[in-house]
Amino acid sequence: FTKVVLRPLMVVAGDHANNDMADPEDPESWISQFTADGSFESIDCQIEGLGRIADVEALYVAHTAEAIAAIG
Repeated sequence: FTKVVLRPLMVVAGDHANNDMADPEDPESWISQFTADGSFESIDCQIEGLGRIADVEALYVAHTAEAIAAIG
């Protein structure tokens, strides 16, 4: 593999994603470690949670509707 995409597996991305994953100034961040390895052509940080993906959002809405209907 020569291209890396870093994207948090969280519904909402916040400080954790910014600090621990994407901070190029922090030598312990994921991007710094991938960069230091030197094996990759490109490293792309996408600081958006999974809740920004339309299909994931639709799944949450569907599951919530099913839960409400089951109470009902």
